[in-house]
Amino acid sequence: MMLLLALGLVPLLTVASVGGAQWLLWRSVSVPGLATLPDLWTLNSTELYEATFESLQWLSPTDLRRFDFLSPSSTYQINRRYRSGASVKRYYGHQLWKLHETRLRQPKLRTFLRHFGSEVWNVNQDGIDVIIEHKNVAAAQQYMAQTAFSYNIMIDDLETAIDETYTEISDTDTDQDNPLANYSLPWLNREGVLLTWRRYHDQSDIQQFLQSVLETHSELAEIVQIGVTRNKRPLEVLRVSNGNPNNFAVFVDAGMQARDWLSPAALTYAISKLTWLWEQGQADRAMRHIDWYFLPLVNPDGYQYSRLTDRLWTKNRNYDTTTGCYGVNLDRNFDYAWGEAGASSNPCKNLYRGAKSFSESETRAMRSFLLGMRDYLGAYVSFGGYGQTITYPWGDADYVTSNQRQLRHTARQAILNFRRLNHAEYSMGSSYRQKLARSGNAADWVQQHIEPQFVYNVFLKDQGRYGYLMPPHYILESGEEAYEFLKTIAQQLQ
Repeated sequence: MMLLLALGLVPLLTVASVGGAQWLLWRSVSVPGLATLPDLWTLNSTELYEATFESLQWLSPTDLRRFDFLSPSSTYQINRRYRSGASVKRYYGHQLWKLHETRLRQPKLRTFLRHFGSEVWNVNQDGIDVIIEHKNVAAAQQYMAQTAFSYNIMIDDLETAIDETYTEISDTDTDQDNPLANYSLPWLNREGVLLTWRRYHDQSDIQQFLQSVLETHSELAEIVQIGVTRNKRPLEVLRVSNGNPNNFAVFVDAGMQARDWLSPAALTYAISKLTWLWEQGQADRAMRHIDWYFLPLVNPDGYQYSRLTDRLWTKNRNYDTTTGCYGVNLDRNFDYAWGEAGASSNPCKNLYRGAKSFSESETRAMRSFLLGMRDYLGAYVSFGGYGQTITYPWGDADYVTSNQRQLRHTARQAILNFRRLNHAEYSMGSSYRQKLARSGNAADWVQQHIEPQFVYNVFLKDQGRYGYLMPPHYILESGEEAYEFLKTIAQQLQ
């Protein structure tokens, strides 16, 4: 059977009468475009196996490679490698909807979100991205049919989309028409480095990459351990500098939300490109006159937990003894407007603010390190997912900062640079207007207590098609955007 399919022959059953007896006969019909008999002699066993799946593909609209248990991209291999434990949380049948409505105060919308939406992922000018659990899908569709709201199902099965985030991009999968999808670039092929930027990597691979940069560029780089997490993982900051004491410092972090895998990948790409170009004497002059401080993974405990157990986990892994729930949302744990709108006092919720401000070792480590840079910090940048927007303080209410004109000018310049780079469309504005209330976030705290020239959150791709479940083929493009934003900051610092 498998051999016939590999040869491009589809077996059909027919019934014939011979001498009064019924006989079951096989015959084969050629299917145009499939392998033909002469091709057989050029195929090895692996190619024959792959040809079989290609021959079967025409029978199904589903990508059958997901069921090819020998393929690294198959559901079987993904779960065998990463999600094999009994405690893995599954999201079969859960969906991501985009509601084409932004007026959150509407009673019918509030009713829908309260009864059917398990979590709002994002709010932007296109609408509201909300997760609908499998058990609520039918009822949610019935409710929407009775209202004037419109919606699109962006992801019809979260579990399938989760599998896609574990896949690895091969050379045959790359977009040949996209100049940014070039995996032969020298900063993507460092000797001895585990990161490939073809897939999302574990926390230990990111740590190994920082160590490799230190060893390769010892005259430029050093690693500073600013703290440890509850699970004893180090919080490591990579400093890249020419050693000039008159340089401005720029602190850049990523991965504050555990389920956001794209921003750590994008930032490590930017680091690799910057250090390689610097070593070759090709880095932008403005970038070479900055003391760069990179923290690619603010939340390593949560990140690794999302890798192995719950792909949609967003908090750290602190334990609340009263409720038995885990985790604090680190971007609600800073003490500017702590505990106000946009944060939760419930330890079991994703927006849990913590028992008190700076209750977490991760946020305390950032506070101590950033305060030590108060006199020379020129900019603070935090990359995250998602929404394709650049925001600046404030996030707790609709106020403006004294330097808002400068913040808007530089953000606008970055958006123009993104368009020239890859036609990406980003929005910009205050954190409150772009993302609604985000009390206790890191950027507001930096603005209040340190007041550097620039404070930004850069929310990378996309605008809701995949949300936090960005496939890995977006890594290179997002890495280029991260690098372009940092170059813009360096050029604008005075």
